[in-house]
Amino acid sequence: MPLRARLNALKPLHLAAVCAVALFVLIPWLTFEWHPELGERVVGASSRLLGKRPPPETKNPFEPGWYDWRTRSQFQPVRQDVSNMTVDDICRAFPHHLLQDIQPVLKTGHGVLETRVHDQLESVSACLDDLLIFSDIDEIYQGREVIDVIGDLRSGFIEKTAQLADYLAQKDLADNGTLAAGNPAQIKGWALDKFKFLPQISRAWRMRPEKRWYVFFEADTYIVWDNLFRLLANFDPDKPLYFGSPSPGVEGSWMANGGPGYVLSRETVRRLVKHDFDEDGAYAGSKLSERWEDQILHDCCGDSVVGWAVHEDAETILSGLWPMFNPHPLHGIPFSKLYWCQPVISLHKTLPAAQSDLWRWEEHRRQADRPLLYADLAEYLNLTETETRADWDNADFDGYPAPHETDAHDSFEACGAACKSDDHCFQWTYHLQKCTFVRSFRLGRAKEEGVGLSKDPEVLKKNWNKEDQRFMAGWDVEAIRKWMEEHVCERAQWVRPSLKRIF
Repeated sequence: MPLRARLNALKPLHLAAVCAVALFVLIPWLTFEWHPELGERVVGASSRLLGKRPPPETKNPFEPGWYDWRTRSQFQPVRQDVSNMTVDDICRAFPHHLLQDIQPVLKTGHGVLETRVHDQLESVSACLDDLLIFSDIDEIYQGREVIDVIGDLRSGFIEKTAQLADYLAQKDLADNGTLAAGNPAQIKGWALDKFKFLPQISRAWRMRPEKRWYVFFEADTYIVWDNLFRLLANFDPDKPLYFGSPSPGVEGSWMANGGPGYVLSRETVRRLVKHDFDEDGAYAGSKLSERWEDQILHDCCGDSVVGWAVHEDAETILSGLWPMFNPHPLHGIPFSKLYWCQPVISLHKTLPAAQSDLWRWEEHRRQADRPLLYADLAEYLNLTETETRADWDNADFDGYPAPHETDAHDSFEACGAACKSDDHCFQWTYHLQKCTFVRSFRLGRAKEEGVGLSKDPEVLKKNWNKEDQRFMAGWDVEAIRKWMEEHVCERAQWVRPSLKRIF
């Protein structure tokens, strides 16, 4: 065979060899992840969030419905003794570089700056250097800019909408210098809340475009940032993703409950705000809000409007991550298999004073290779240390009446004895000669004496004595301790997105 012919015959072999070497070099730089929308692993470049993504789940996950992830904290140091540290000292360990990719957005109102936002900025959000705070008036609070996003709505819409009369009245007070801390009695700040949801998405993109993730939360939302960073490192922001705690939405769709917060990927926000800019790239106003003005007016809740807009404009369905995004507050978590080995991403309506305590505790006990789990919060609350509390209610969720054929309703002591004899009862509340069992264990909260919320005429007309009107709570600490010992979390249960697993 002539030399040229032999060389030509070798070319395919050379090409194959080159390709093999290229693949050998490139494979370590590629990562594989499970994408809930596609239902398959997709290949993508390593995330800047963690440098290199954790290994993907194994071929046979250790439990259906969970990701088999190995995650690692980016806090340095991972844990620290914060007993004598200032907020600024604590924040030195925060992975500030991750905020290059993630945009936190806090939605609030002028009326709750002192009662809610103050504690949020001293704890959960203290380390967020580039936090966007969106509200219903422009002002400076604790050295941070607070931006009025209702003003981004179409001017004609604002002027003609009766539901925004309080917004205009508040602006008048601010303009003439008479707006004080908190809201005047005539200003119903909570009624303005639903008007902020869509314009805050447009404003967040306008001010901080092309972030990988946009995290929207409220002043009474507690976010475990370490866990959220671990979660987002495993997903592709250039896919249309919408994470949160599932709630029924418009016309059979699903929305993320706004209280526990929700996350939108870069691609989802791109789709939502695509008409906010003209052909030359100039901002043309929040066309997203304009498109859904009628929906905003007639829907009770702004998070519902967001869910529908994501469904229609972004052509995206919610990736429900309950219970990691949790509508319960810290004191209301009903610990059980449903709230145990799963990582905690967020809690709703956590009391302001509790936010700071929990935040400092979290800093003190963080682990490098293990996310914060609900089981850890049960230990934080010391639910095996207290047997009874007076003027306390621990049965306003997950409770069921004690059997009437027993003497459980005769006294608080009888109620407790009956609970301890019931295979499903972990704690109880006794009030108005009524014994309520609880099938999970939770802290609950203080409750003043009285007839409560009863609408039963027979209950209301009865002349109850002082002791009968008290709320008395008890815990079967031995049963709780035994259950905890039998349910040790060997692995974190990073739940897969689901709309069947809901609150």
